Amino acid sequence: PLGGGLDITEIDGFDNLHDAQDVLRREMERAAALWGARRSFFLVNGSTCGLLAAVYAVAAGGGSAIVARNCHKAVYHALELCGLTPRYLLPDWCAEWGIYGSVSPESVAAALADTPNARFVLLTSPTFEGALSDISAIAKLCHQAGVPLLVDEAHGAHLGLGGFPAEALACGADVVIQS
Repeated sequence: PLGGGLDITEIDGFDNLHDAQDVLRREMERAAALWGARRSFFLVNGSTCGLLAAVYAVAAGGGSAIVARNCHKAVYHALELCGLTPRYLLPDWCAEWGIYGSVSPESVAAALADTPNARFVLLTSPTFEGALSDISAIAKLCHQAGVPLLVDEAHGAHLGLGGFPAEALACGADVVIQS
């Protein structure tokens, strides 16, 4: 195989993921432009490290966080690492499909009212099963409360393209993690 199975992103003449100056920097800038983000970072290990980094960036040092109960286990890990107390949001039950679906704006509004010291709100949208939450309405509520909205969009990299619904960043989310 190319590179003998080695990680070529840290060999002279290529680029370094941790200090991108060449091809990776240009591609991250292109990705940011495509999605309308200020910055984009390519990550390793799926979305796990992105979730850990996002939570740490907005809430290191403890406090409370409002998180959907159906989030990825990396979010629970981040809560523990940052000393955060979760206020869980239970997504709506979709009896027709037998799954938990979206998180309603009403439940976010109630959680924000019950948790005035929340450091952030974090949702998974789309869920592992494909359910989308109303990110535009939820982002508006979060911003009115002065709380950033983080969205795990690992299963939604197709959103915003080719007729699919808008992706979370275009809907007002502050930090979006995709795979």
